[in-house]
Amino acid sequence: MTDTNSHSPASTGQPDQLITSVQVLNGGHGEQHKEHRFGSRMPRLWWVFFSNEWVPLPLYFFLIKHREGLVLFDTGIDPAILSDKSYIKQAVGRFLLPWIFRLEISEGDRVDHVLKRAGFDASDIRMAIISHLHFDHVGGIAQIPQADLIVNEREWAILSEPHPEREWILREHIEIPSAKWHQISFKPTDDPILEDFDGAHDVFGDGSMVLLPTPGHTSGSMSLLIRQAGWDPILLVGDLTYETRLLEQDVVPGTGDKETVLASFAKVRRLKEKLPGLAVVASHDSNAEEVVAKAVGCRN
Repeated sequence: MTDTNSHSPASTGQPDQLITSVQVLNGGHGEQHKEHRFGSRMPRLWWVFFSNEWVPLPLYFFLIKHREGLVLFDTGIDPAILSDKSYIKQAVGRFLLPWIFRLEISEGDRVDHVLKRAGFDASDIRMAIISHLHFDHVGGIAQIPQADLIVNEREWAILSEPHPEREWILREHIEIPSAKWHQISFKPTDDPILEDFDGAHDVFGDGSMVLLPTPGHTSGSMSLLIRQAGWDPILLVGDLTYETRLLEQDVVPGTGDKETVLASFAKVRRLKEKLPGLAVVASHDSNAEEVVAKAVGCRN
């Protein structure tokens, strides 16, 4: 992997702060089955085809303004998944999509348009950290060809399996010529706060943004711990859970590996014990904006 610590710092005008803002960006919304969000004892295909209970599905991703540059945590969904009939190459995937998700997204929900509304240009994004490779988290990578794309090497290995598309990892929209992918591995850390995790990866080497393995939703899913003086620490967990309260109650979603999810839940809860005030933020939790705003003292 290229050393991402070697770039020159980008000034934010506030040299006393490594991170000056964390923003929740709205990439549209949709609905998912109740069983998908809250789990079910019924087989997955049963609730996919027979459940009539749908619940809201916000589609969030995140922008961190670091002294080293602008960093995205995930890139949202590509609206072309609805408008382009060839976006999903496999016929079974095209058939299943509306059974699993009711998406309400438009061209304005693409990452470059969302960033523009927030006052930023997609060309200024230095890095995108990808929590996992599902289509609703990598949908904007084509719009930020200059950015380094950070992925867990265990997650990347899924692309070498026979049918990653069966788990909604669409190789054709990940392995694109413009993408600057960098695989990371997690190394042992002497930080006692992080000792429960199987290693860590310090993004800029300054302790402000540390990646942690939190598998379960996918085998290589990871979370981002953000620490800035004067704020409550923030843990962006991607899709480890769909709501923070569900993680706290050990309510496992209807997808992923249950035992692995529960193990990651336990690690996050122990981290919260060690970091009082830790704000755990899930990518599809309607409370995400409120939780982040409270953690940073409403300074966004």
